Amino acid sequence: MKKFLFSVILCCSLQPLFAHAIWIETVTTGKVGQPQEVKVFLGEYADNERDSIQHWFSNMKDFTLYLVKPDGQKEKLTVTPNGNYFTATFTPAVAGAHLLSIDHTVQEVYGGSKIHYYAMGLVKVNNSLTGVDNAKEYTDFSLQTSLKKANKLHQPASVQLSYKKAAPAGGEVTVQSPEGWTKKFKAGEAGGVTFSPAWPGRYMLEGTFTEEASGQHEGKDFTKVWHCVTYCMDVDK
Repeated sequence: MKKFLFSVILCCSLQPLFAHAIWIETVTTGKVGQPQEVKVFLGEYADNERDSIQHWFSNMKDFTLYLVKPDGQKEKLTVTPNGNYFTATFTPAVAGAHLLSIDHTVQEVYGGSKIHYYAMGLVKVNNSLTGVDNAKEYTDFSLQTSLKKANKLHQPASVQLSYKKAAPAGGEVTVQSPEGWTKKFKAGEAGGVTFSPAWPGRYMLEGTFTEEASGQHEGKDFTKVWHCVTYCMDVDK
């Protein structure tokens, strides 16, 4: 009975932990030669909760933020703590899609799970989509939306999940609106999800799946890997 109760308590305590996410916010368009500010948050987007940095669990504050330029050149950005988020800047030198990427594994194993967080951001510089496919090349787990046209209110928006260039088995996408509305969608066999945004503003899209894999991480056994990728999408009226 004690073991059963402990398992229940552990599972309950893991729910808010797994619900937390790390995400990137930035203006999604830019111009050559103009500085671009980037912010990184951890918390609950739909609840408008941005956790204070000193409360970030495990080694989350030790993440690395990369910029992948349209030609595939990868650059590590310097991040600076600023209250309840980290900030960084870069100045694009060429037109094209600039990918912002975080790929971070939590140090501890929780409930037999290794937790792998990813976060993405895309900045379309000078309205060019050159290099837009770099997301699949430089990020194991990616979540992409179409950048060919602006996302509009009440018009279908397509989301594509990809893990190592293939659709992840059992993939799901949680759509979190600026009004706090949240809904989870199961991805199709090809990794796709379609939804119609009901409010204008910034949405946080969260893709997840559980990989059946076992091994050791930081000296502890794990029997599965939980993957989570985030991406912020702006919707116009």
